[in-house]
Amino acid sequence: MKKLFLFATVFYVGIGIASAQVNADKRDERLAAFRAEVFTRVLRLSPDEAQGFWPVYNAFLDRREQLQRDFKIDKQEDQMSDTEVAEQINQYFDKKLRDLDLEKSLYQDLKKVLPLRKVAKIPLAEREFRESLVKKLQEARQQRIQERRQNLGNRRN
Repeated sequence: MKKLFLFATVFYVGIGIASAQVNADKRDERLAAFRAEVFTRVLRLSPDEAQGFWPVYNAFLDRREQLQRDFKIDKQEDQMSDTEVAEQINQYFDKKLRDLDLEKSLYQDLKKVLPLRKVAKIPLAEREFRESLVKKLQEARQQRIQERRQNLGNRRN
């Protein structure tokens, strides 16, 4: 997941600043639609189940994103004092515990709107989503590379 996060971060940094908000909104919409497609397929959500599932899961994603934003390292470890490094390590483990509590809360909330067997498949759906997203991003990258090569070839002719 760290590699995906790093890849996605690097990918999104490359987007131009002038169109960042418009692109971000479109990207978020496409990402949400793709997530809905994968989760609906893997969990086999009925329309009624989906109606109960998505508000709970989206609230979880919002809280997890806020947790990620709250945990930022300002300096590299090499530039920190031992005390700062120790504090950073403590904050890291605190974040991990809060993330675990967040997941436990998600599962408790989802048990109210989904059958238990579907709740148990959430990690599978998340993994399938991440793997499918990475594959889709890699395919898009390969497509852009091929298009650039074709454009360069056409210019030379």
